[in-house]
Amino acid sequence: MTRLSRPASMLLALAFLCSSFVCGVSLAAQPGSPAKPRVFVVQSYDKEYIWTQNINEGIREGLRGLGATFQYFYMDAKRRPDPQALRQAAQDILWAIKAQAPQVVIAVDDAAQIYLVEPFLKDLASPQVIFCGVNAPISLYGFPASNVSGVRERWHFREGFSLLRKISPSLRSVAVISDDSESSGYVLDNLAEDQKKAGAFALKLAGVEKVHTFQAWQSKILAYQRQADALAIGIFHSLVDTATGQVVPPEKVIAWTNSVNKRPTLGFSDYAQGQGIMCGVLESGHEQGYLAGTMAREVIAKGVAAGSLPVRLNQRGIVFLNLKAAERFGLSIPYELIEAAEVVVQ
Repeated sequence: MTRLSRPASMLLALAFLCSSFVCGVSLAAQPGSPAKPRVFVVQSYDKEYIWTQNINEGIREGLRGLGATFQYFYMDAKRRPDPQALRQAAQDILWAIKAQAPQVVIAVDDAAQIYLVEPFLKDLASPQVIFCGVNAPISLYGFPASNVSGVRERWHFREGFSLLRKISPSLRSVAVISDDSESSGYVLDNLAEDQKKAGAFALKLAGVEKVHTFQAWQSKILAYQRQADALAIGIFHSLVDTATGQVVPPEKVIAWTNSVNKRPTLGFSDYAQGQGIMCGVLESGHEQGYLAGTMAREVIAKGVAAGSLPVRLNQRGIVFLNLKAAERFGLSIPYELIEAAEVVVQ
C-alpha cells in the first residue's frame, strides 16, 4: 500500500477536506454513549447528479434504525474525468479513512473501485467495503475479496426494446448511442453479451455508438434520423466540446437532442425521467443504494466480513412513460401500458 505523508496538523487539514468535497457529516456520539457505526459513502460522481442522490437515499433507507453516522465523498468523475484528479481525490479519501477508521465504506460506481478500492482497500482487515453501481465485470477488480462484496448494475435493454415495440408495433430498428466513458463501455458490453446469450431483441440494432465529443454525438443523432426507427439514449454526461476541450453540461446535450430528434426515445437509468425521453424500463439508483445498505447492515449488525456476503444484482426495472413526449412523436401509448407503468409524465 502507498504510504501517505501528511502534515502533523491533521485537524486543520481535515477541516479543509470537509470544506472541499465532503458533506453530510452527522454529529458524533456524546461522551459515555455507545459508539455509533461510522459509514463512509464514496460516490464516483457529483452530489447534484440525480443517480447519486437516489443511491444516497437508498443507502440511508437500508441502514435506517442502526444509528449510523455518514460521511459523503464525491470524486466528480463525470465533470472531471482527468485520471490525475481522480487519483488525488482517492488519496484524500484514503487519508480520511485512515484518520477516522469507518467500519464500512460503500463505494459507488466504477471510478471509486478503480482509483480507491482495488488499489488501496481490497483484502485489508478493515474497513469492510460494499460496492454498488458497478458496470464492469467484478473479476476485473478482483471482487469479491475477503473484505469486499456488493451490488452489480445492469440495464434493462431487452425489456426496454420490448416496451418500445409494444408502444408502436410498426417500429423495427433502434440505434443505441452513448458517450465513451468507462461506464458506457461496460454497459454496452453487457448489451452485446445479453444478445449473444438470449438471442435477438424485439427491435433490430441499427447501430451501437460510443462517442467522445458533443459534435460526434450531434452527427450520430442526425444520421440516425434516417437510419433507425427509434433512439436509445445512453450516458451523455462526459461529452467533450471540441472547441473548448470542456465537458458539455448534460442539460445542454439533451436539450439539443430533443430539439432536433424526431424518433421515439428510450432511456435506461432513472435520470431519464426528467430529460424528455419517451419511455424506458429504468434501473433504479434507489435500489442500488438500498441493496448496498442492507448488505452494510449485515456487516454492522452481525459483525460478518463483507466478502462472506454473496454479490447481488439489481432486478427491479421501473416502467416509465412520458405521454407528452409520445405526443411529440405522434404516438398514442396504449392505456394498458399507462395503467401498468410506475412513473407516468403527463
